[in-house]
Amino acid sequence: MQINPALFSQQPQLKRVVPLALDRAIREIISPVVERSVTISCVTTRELMLKDFAMEPDEMRMRKAAQLMVSNLAGSLALVTCKEPLRVACSNHMRALLQQAGSLDVQLMEQLVQVCSSDNLDLGCTLIEKAATEKAVRDVEEALAPAFAIRRKHREQTGLPYYDMSIFTSGRYPTGLPEALRPKPGGLLPTQRRVYEDFGRIPRGVAAA
Repeated sequence: MQINPALFSQQPQLKRVVPLALDRAIREIISPVVERSVTISCVTTRELMLKDFAMEPDEMRMRKAAQLMVSNLAGSLALVTCKEPLRVACSNHMRALLQQAGSLDVQLMEQLVQVCSSDNLDLGCTLIEKAATEKAVRDVEEALAPAFAIRRKHREQTGLPYYDMSIFTSGRYPTGLPEALRPKPGGLLPTQRRVYEDFGRIPRGVAAA
């Protein structure tokens, strides 16, 4: 939390409105932002996992790739979606709280609102991003739980490589997929797995938004 003491030199007691305004702003927008970001990222991740890992027998490798992908997608979507609404909400709540707290010169009040909202915007965005990534990881784990379980059961009962041929018979994917995009026996090649591993190397946080 950033609060410039110089701005509150005349009425230092008003500093308390800054964390309160940010908290109210986050609570106001977090639910729809997180829900939308998580829904989009989970659906995207689930579909790609079921296609790309159709012949991957190791459910832990599949789980790790899903976690990396969904957390990055959800966090990035949340950041893009929340920044401006959070700025507006924080400014509105801070302005209302300052008006309730006492008489302030309008020009000084607007300066406090704009500076404090801007200084703490990154903190608010980071908290919303964290909420989105945590929920996305939980939700994709639930969505892919049957896929993890069937691979584990198949390995324990047969000891044979796992093949999910349903994606080729369900009509969900064209038979003419390019060679590089087709699932292959034994799972993804190292170069193909790197696509998912690279999600873990993408810079995270507001500075990268």
